[in-house]
Amino acid sequence: MDIAPYLPDRCDSAIDQYVAHRLRYAPELLSRMLRETGTGAAATVLALGCGPGFIGNAVAGQVGRVIGVDPSAAMIAAAEHEAPANATYLMGSSYDLSIVTGPVHLTTMGRSFHWMDRAATLATLDGLTAPGGAVAILADTVRETAANGWYRAANAVASEYSVIDACGRHRHSDAYARHEEILLASAFSDLIEISVLRWHTWHFDSFMGYVLSRSGSTAEKLGDRLGTMEAAMRDALEPFGPEPWHSLHAHTALIARRPGDG
Repeated sequence: MDIAPYLPDRCDSAIDQYVAHRLRYAPELLSRMLRETGTGAAATVLALGCGPGFIGNAVAGQVGRVIGVDPSAAMIAAAEHEAPANATYLMGSSYDLSIVTGPVHLTTMGRSFHWMDRAATLATLDGLTAPGGAVAILADTVRETAANGWYRAANAVASEYSVIDACGRHRHSDAYARHEEILLASAFSDLIEISVLRWHTWHFDSFMGYVLSRSGSTAEKLGDRLGTMEAAMRDALEPFGPEPWHSLHAHTALIARRPGDG
């Protein structure tokens, strides 16, 4: 159950919303990640589960080469749309990384590690990663602050209407092993976390776009309930005053190395 079903087109119907409304990782976080891992101008970065290239394209100017891998043709096309010359995007998945020419110095996974067979992926990366190399798992998490009350209220509506499968329910249960636990049980067990806190500004349309970019609440899955959800969302946000609203997020990177290899 810890391994999600392999569904390459999971978010394809929401690709436009994903590109337009998912948060980009803070540039300061990416720069600190590269410094911490010693990833410099000659290094190769593997962006695994690269999506539309949010990480790969953002770091390409500071490294030698970026290889992005994703099982979705739509995501690969979106990544290639803004790719610099030293970034190459390939259709593939964590289940077969024979398409990647190693060694790589840093592998990044942003909003993608939970879709993989995490232990098997790390075992494969152990063979691809250069001595002194690292793995980084990136995330952005809304903070539990009073100022984020509007976000919690709106997200509760989105969750009510979302279509969550058994795997999704397990991933949000106490039985699901956290990424840290998986990393600590792998070859990459020397683990640190870095974070950057940032405020983000939202309007109703941008928050709705974000909700529609999530795999459980795409417009396709909501169908004729979309209008009802939008009305419920407006009702939930009414007590928080007119837009825009602001939310405080932690942009984080779990950086994992082999012991003694840092």
